[in-house]
Amino acid sequence: MSISIFKYEYRRWYIAATTFLSVGVSIGLVQYAFQAFVIPLEEEFGWTRTQINISISLGIASSFAAPFAGRILDRIGSMKMMSSSLLLVTLGFFIRGSMNELWQLYLSSILLYVGIPGATQLPLGKLMGLWFPKIRGRMIGVTMAGNNASSVVSVPIATFLILSSGWRFAFFALGSATFVVMLLVILFIRDDKDHNFSEKNKSNDKQTNINKNYEFSEALRTYAFWALATGLTLQQFARTTVVIQMVPHFVSQGISAAVASSMLSAFGIFAVISKLISGWLSDTIPSRYLLQIVIVFQMIGIQLILIDNYFLLWAGASLMGFGVGAMGVLGPTVTTELFGLKRYSSIFGILNTPVAIPIIIGPIFSGIIFDNYNSYKIAFNIVELLLLISIFSFTFVRITKNQG
Repeated sequence: MSISIFKYEYRRWYIAATTFLSVGVSIGLVQYAFQAFVIPLEEEFGWTRTQINISISLGIASSFAAPFAGRILDRIGSMKMMSSSLLLVTLGFFIRGSMNELWQLYLSSILLYVGIPGATQLPLGKLMGLWFPKIRGRMIGVTMAGNNASSVVSVPIATFLILSSGWRFAFFALGSATFVVMLLVILFIRDDKDHNFSEKNKSNDKQTNINKNYEFSEALRTYAFWALATGLTLQQFARTTVVIQMVPHFVSQGISAAVASSMLSAFGIFAVISKLISGWLSDTIPSRYLLQIVIVFQMIGIQLILIDNYFLLWAGASLMGFGVGAMGVLGPTVTTELFGLKRYSSIFGILNTPVAIPIIIGPIFSGIIFDNYNSYKIAFNIVELLLLISIFSFTFVRITKNQG
């Protein structure tokens, strides 16, 4: 007899909670917490901001790994993919904690970023679609909020650990937390493909194509796929050029490191709120419209953080969080709306491949601009122009009768 707490009506909530934690330790700790380590690494090894930012550009590994991870996930299931991905993230943190050379920073970055796709959005969209068909968008929003919930606490905690015990101990602590989540994944995550969801699957999908489950090759032949890929790729410059440089930017504006970390926490709080709201709205409003709206918030936020005013910096960080946070939800929801769940992981994986472009260019470009002008203003303004093109691209993210 199975233990009652593992029955289907309970298991789906364990799956949601574990996925929340997986997103938090993989995306949140890898991307956001690293900002607390930039200055300590400069002081310890004498590395330039550009050299350190190259390690962030190695996030390209996520883009190259995503298509393969998506295809493998469709074959082996979410639990095996998530646990193996989190193991890579754990190893990456441990290598960082013991590194002494620049190449070791780069090697650890590759491991960390290769692990991210298989631990986050690729299994997340599929799991929430299977276990929560009626509130798919809301649950994607809740679980993806693990990313920004982590950003709220990860930078202050990492800063505290660095100041109290050193940056090496802080990296080992992050790796240990990731390992614990990996054990939870092994215990709770299941696709349960044989479970009958037919009665639960009568959700309101009037605005979507969820009943049309596209094959991978069919999705590639639609205009919507390429418009979506273009819009998502250009939007990522806001994250790889602006968000990851927010703490160093605030410090360059005369803000203390502690207050700058608090500003990033405000970013994280509003990102969580944005994920919950956008997830809820996506169950009734087509996600392509929501994508355009949240990018407008990002553009306003960028303008505010460029103004040398203490209170506007807080407002800008908050608006950036509200705009960027929703992207982690709306990417999976718009993909399921357009192409269904059958090949979701494979399709969403290939959509993430061109994101390699902003991952490579964004951090290096912003680092070069700062090293030459001691300011990020030029880089941030160029990002706003790219966001305008992204808004235009999302106009074409729809399946017409001829395409379908």
